[in-house]
Formats: sequence, structure tokens, C-alpha cells
Amino acid sequence: MNLLGKAMSKEFWEEVRTKECFTAYRKHMQDIWDKECEGQEILALKYRDFKIYFVNGDRAPYSKYYYLHRRQLMASAMLSLIYPEEPKYFDFLMDIVYAICDEYTWCLNAHQPNLETNNNCHIDLFASETAFSLAETYHILGDRLDPLIKNRIVAEIDRRVTYPYKANKYGWEKATHNWNAVCTGSIGCTFMLMHPEMMDEMKPRFDENLERYLSGFKDDGICLEGCHYWHYGFGYFTVYADMIRTFTKGETDYFKRDKVRTVATFIQKAFISKNAIISFSDGSRAHRYHMGLVHYLKKEFPNDVVVYDPEFSYVNSGCARFCAGIRAATWLSEEYYYNPTPDDTPAEYYAADSQMLIKRTPSFGFAAKGAYNNEPHNHNDVGSFIFAKNGRQVLIDHGSGPYSKQYFNKETRYGYIECSSKGHNVPIINGEYQKFGTNYAAKDTRFENGVFTTDIAGAYGIDELKSLVRTFSFTDGEMIMKDSYVYDGEGVLTERLVSLIAPAVAENGKVVIEDTAVMYDPSVCSVEITEDVTASKAPIYFIDFKLNPGVREFTCTVK
Repeated sequence: MNLLGKAMSKEFWEEVRTKECFTAYRKHMQDIWDKECEGQEILALKYRDFKIYFVNGDRAPYSKYYYLHRRQLMASAMLSLIYPEEPKYFDFLMDIVYAICDEYTWCLNAHQPNLETNNNCHIDLFASETAFSLAETYHILGDRLDPLIKNRIVAEIDRRVTYPYKANKYGWEKATHNWNAVCTGSIGCTFMLMHPEMMDEMKPRFDENLERYLSGFKDDGICLEGCHYWHYGFGYFTVYADMIRTFTKGETDYFKRDKVRTVATFIQKAFISKNAIISFSDGSRAHRYHMGLVHYLKKEFPNDVVVYDPEFSYVNSGCARFCAGIRAATWLSEEYYYNPTPDDTPAEYYAADSQMLIKRTPSFGFAAKGAYNNEPHNHNDVGSFIFAKNGRQVLIDHGSGPYSKQYFNKETRYGYIECSSKGHNVPIINGEYQKFGTNYAAKDTRFENGVFTTDIAGAYGIDELKSLVRTFSFTDGEMIMKDSYVYDGEGVLTERLVSLIAPAVAENGKVVIEDTAVMYDPSVCSVEITEDVTASKAPIYFIDFKLNPGVREFTCTVK
């Protein structure tokens, strides 16, 4: 049974070598090779880098070389398939496989339970992915691999993943987010490839896990973790769903489910101005879609999924997801590649369950949310919004901060500008920011007659703030925001807007941010622009409209 499709075909890899639509793919792999493989020694992962995370919370020194190994594996494997006559790629591939098999653990140090216990078979996201990567290498290139390399792959996958998984239960199996999909998807695919005889026993467990993962999406299909995590979690889910359908000869078909179809359309909705994208939670302000994944979903749901220009696509991430690297080629459709949907097509989506409005107009892109302050990869951002223009966010949601132990500790997370409401387009109530927790939430959120309305007072937990009704309405080329307060306190009410572009106060009630203008009534407030820095030391600008005493309403127009 061929579970890997065109990846097993030498004729297909000859097409990858010669066809124009694979130019970006070849360049991506060649760039990694030229920069990180050609003439390079394969570096061992060091204990001193591994332990740093447990000392100061910094995962970067270790993950830098951990991810490097995975990029080297992907590039050398793909180039060995595209250029089989070139021995340097294949020789390097066997060396890097050997080195990965030598690693103390496949678990990322940040996910290791502790530094004291000799637990080198703990299963996290990356241990699962590594097992799957080597299983695919074993099958796609197995007729060329030396016997020792093949035997090491089998032995290390069994020692580190398949048998520990059979013997233990893991907390992520009950998760409703990307961890479950990535780990279960990777391990399930590894079992199908390496131990098909065990699937009768293991499949019910995989099925149960993935039901939990899907339950994490509301019926509107929005990925509250953000666009990166849609690609990550739903990407691995899709790979597993594809393989299990083939393995069961169509008996298990996730693509017949309405929720899967709806979730499949999330990423197209997230693009609001060229490749400026919604970045709520731990996302990024500019993003690209994975071409192979979106093409595959378009094939499954031709009337629902939209494919944008290849200019806004990518081959793989810096973490080098091996299965995504393969499928960037094998799932590419020439039909969709050469016939994309224009990225400036006007669109409007209201996700009632997730309390999110997303708009793309000829003049600007926009997104706003109500919701609550305990979402996956949460930021305290109830009522925040994004205004994008000409391919970049102007009034921003910063997206993710630096991944560290402190960043993922709820006691310290909201000290980061990126996660605090201090760094979002929401009001400040007498110097107080929004609070973390499920109960700190919006209410009465709705989208009616083209107007998005939400009461965000509950996000602050301030007794004197009885309501804070925020409305967004739209005319040609303009977004109008209006905040109405019922506030019994005496403190200053500050309307904050955030940008990474230096703003300037102009005359007649206007703040200019390059080609964007924010217009307001100067008789109701004073305006102050201050500068701070993000965790990465990049400048960030706060535009604060401080309402005059007794003023309980603020309106601004952005165009």
C-alpha cells in the first residue's frame, strides 16, 4: 500500500526538477543546502546549550542547532530525490540521519520534564515529528540507504516513540489544540508506515485524540491559536487524515465532515491586505500560506477553499517540518498554481462563535474581536482590532513575543507588551489594563447591518466601569470606531492605538501614520505619542487619546 503518494515516484521528482511551478521549491531547498550543508560539519547538540533553558528560560541556544539538524535533513533528502545522480546530497543525508539518531533526546529542551531525570524518550511535538520524518525518509529513500542507517532508523523510532507511546499516556492526548494534532498525527502516521500490524490496536486511541483536537474549533472554524498554529496543527491533522483514508481504503474519511471543511477555509479568511494577516494570539503580522496544504484542501473542498497567488505562499518553516516539506511538492496542483484567486477580492467574514469580524476591502483590511482573555496562546486583547493597508498592518496586533519559559508562565506572560492589553488597540482605564482569565470577557457581541458591536467592560474587572460599548462601522475607504462608557470613577480614560510605524500629530484633529490618517475630535481629548520597545528591542509606538474629565464617548475615523 502506497501511503506517500507521488513522493514514491522517481518520475514525479524528475518533474520537480524541471517544471517551472517548482522553481520556488527547488530554490528553497538549494538555499538551505548552500547556507547550512555545503562544506559544513554536522555539529553535535551540546549539553551546555540544552541546560540553559532550565537556568534562565532561554530556549534559543539549543533550538538553534536542533532545528538546524532538521533543516539539513529536509534539504539533503529533497535534493537527493531531485538530483539522484549527485552523491554529495545523499552522503550528507546519511550523515545527518546518523547524527539525529545520536541525539540524546528528540524532545525539545523546553518540553523536557526536568534536567535531573535521565528521560531521553519523552514524547513531545518534536520527538513525534522526528519519528515521522525518519519514517518517511526510510520509505521514500529506503532502497538507497545503507543497511545500518535503515536499521538505526527502525531501532530509534521504536525506542524513542512507538514503544514508549504504547506503554504510556500523555497529557497532550487530552488537548484541544495543536499539540494533540501534531503529536497524534505524527505518531499515527509513523505507526502506519513502520508498524501497520499494530494499527488495529492503536487506531481507536488516535481517533479519540483527534476528536478532542477537532472539538477545540468552534463551528465557525476559527483557529484561536493563530494562523501559524492552524498551519501546524491542522497541517499535521490533514496529513494524518490523508494517510488514514488510504490505509483504511476510505473507511475513515475526515474530509466528509462539515467541521473539517469549515476549518479548512480559515487561512484564506485571515489574509486582509496582501500577505498582512490577522495576528491575534501568538501569530505574526505578515504570513504566507503553505502551498501544498492549501492546494490539497482546495482539491477536497473545491467550492469552499480559496487559493491566492503563489507570491503569498511558502515551502516550509524555519523549524523544517519534514512532512510539510515533502507535501509542498507532492500536493502542489498546477491548476491552482496557475489560476489563483486575486488577493484583493473584497471579503467579509463574521465568526459569531469566536466573536471575530474580518474584512478585506479595496482600500484596507480589518479585523476585530470580542471573546475572552483565556484563549489558546492568549493575549489580553478583548475588543482589540487590526487596521492594515498596502500589505502591512498599520494599527497592529503585534502577535507573538519571544518564546521562553517566562513567556509561557501565566505569572510573567502579561508583563510582555506583546501579551498585555498595554500593547493592543484597547482603552486603558485610569492606568489599569485588562486582566487575564476566562471571566474577563466581552458580552453582547454582534454584527448587524454592517456594524460590529461588543461590550468590553468585563475584560477589566473594574467595578466603576459598568459598560464600555465599542462599535466599528464602515464607509467607502474608512473605518469608524466609537467607544461609549458608563463609568462612575474619577480616573483618566485613555484610548490607545498601537503602531510599529512612527506616528505624527497633525493639525485639525489628525494623527498621520505614513499613508494612514486617524481623525478625531480634539475638543474631547488630548493626544500623546510615546515610544516603548518590545521584548525583541524593536520600537513600538502608543497613540493615547486622553479623554477630558466627564467625557464618556470617543470616536475616531481611520482611512
